[in-house]
Amino acid sequence: MKKSTMLLTAALLPALSLTSCEAHIGSRQYEVAWYVIAIPTVLIIVSAMAVAGIVLSKNTYVCPECGHRFHPKWWQAAVSLHVNSDRVFKCPKCGRKGFCRKED
Repeated sequence: MKKSTMLLTAALLPALSLTSCEAHIGSRQYEVAWYVIAIPTVLIIVSAMAVAGIVLSKNTYVCPECGHRFHPKWWQAAVSLHVNSDRVFKCPKCGRKGFCRKED
């Protein structure tokens, strides 16, 4: 199973198990369907990841193996593992997958 499918399943399973929840506004209590909270939450998370991916894809990364400089696709940048400014990418030139440092 692909990593993206597993992440999506893990994120959606708790939301699908909800039936309803209570909202307290002032002294009143309201019954709110689960999807009224889940759908905007998922949309906000996906939007934030897309914006972060677009911003990160404008950076230039350098492959430590061959020295090739490249810009990742926005969706790769959004979901890539990272430590500080180094991110895990597959080099488009040599095919090495590993940490690539961000060029200043």
